[in-house]
Amino acid sequence: MSTEANPQTDNPYQLLVVDDAEGMRETLALRLEREGYRVSRAASGAEALALAAARNFDLILLDIRLPGMNGFDLLAALRRSRSILDTPIIVLSGLGETEDVVRALKHGANDYVTKPFDVPVMLARIRTQLSLKRLKELHDRFLRIATHDLKKPLLLMLDATRVIRNERPPGAVLKDEDHETLDLVIKTGEYMQAVIEDLLELRSIKDGHIRLALAAVDLNAIAHRVGARNADYAQRKGIALVEEPAAALPAARGDDARLTEVLDNLIGNAIKFCTAGATVTVRTVAAPDSVTLEVSDTGPGIPADEMDKLFVAYAGLTNRPTAGEHSTGLGLSICKELIGLHGGDIGARNNPDGGATFWFRLPVARAE
Repeated sequence: MSTEANPQTDNPYQLLVVDDAEGMRETLALRLEREGYRVSRAASGAEALALAAARNFDLILLDIRLPGMNGFDLLAALRRSRSILDTPIIVLSGLGETEDVVRALKHGANDYVTKPFDVPVMLARIRTQLSLKRLKELHDRFLRIATHDLKKPLLLMLDATRVIRNERPPGAVLKDEDHETLDLVIKTGEYMQAVIEDLLELRSIKDGHIRLALAAVDLNAIAHRVGARNADYAQRKGIALVEEPAAALPAARGDDARLTEVLDNLIGNAIKFCTAGATVTVRTVAAPDSVTLEVSDTGPGIPADEMDKLFVAYAGLTNRPTAGEHSTGLGLSICKELIGLHGGDIGARNNPDGGATFWFRLPVARAE
């Protein structure tokens, strides 16, 4: 049995089957439940409307021939509050009911299947409609995030540049505070650029546009390279950055550039959320079939009630950067998606003596 889950909630998709024939309704519902969907049943239009008013279904399968309120009336009623993109509706029709199908499609149905059902075709059409719904949800979500995260820094930049324009006419000498204002504008612009880049990357991953260049990679070499790149940052904050490479570490199967990105994020986060005097340790651990890379710090640790939110975009965690650094709120969610593309695991835990450890595990590369 497969499990069809909604990526927005990590819960199974919720479907509604509307058919007055009990045998057909139950057969269809049970078959969909075997695929991992959560399925509700309705025997009439009135019952379907009541269920739809109580919850948001991801997709509705609707028989055209219903007693009382027929399928066309029910379709029209549903479409008054649910758009064709928000709630896909697939109509169920008998062979030879072409006119009914055309009428349903004109009035807001997304697709149709005919009875008796060709199960693989029906399941493929359901998955297609759910995928389209998911893409629409992703588009809306990214638009909301971009609007929220970019509006405030954009207003800040506009205010700062207007002050300079109004107080320093052409030909006037810039004062020290003007240069500080310009530095703020540059930093704010860099933050906005980072938000946009993270949004585009996360969307590319979600849309399946990122392809990995998989090969045998040396995690010790990646750890050393990324550690060297973050050494100045750690030194400026008074944080010790330590490497503990495993001896005779087997090669992992991965994309060097993408794993570098993941580790750069994990090390950068550890430094960002630690204060002077802390230690960040990057270590590798070998196992018979896997290789693990850990980034352990002596910082504040992770509140227990926030552990399950760590890799969720914009989860609103309580820990804050300790030196005024910016955080887009997308880094860890990107790490999770990239490690998932590798077929690996990623996670975090609190250390017994304080601080936290973030880690990812990859399969060992096998000889071709």
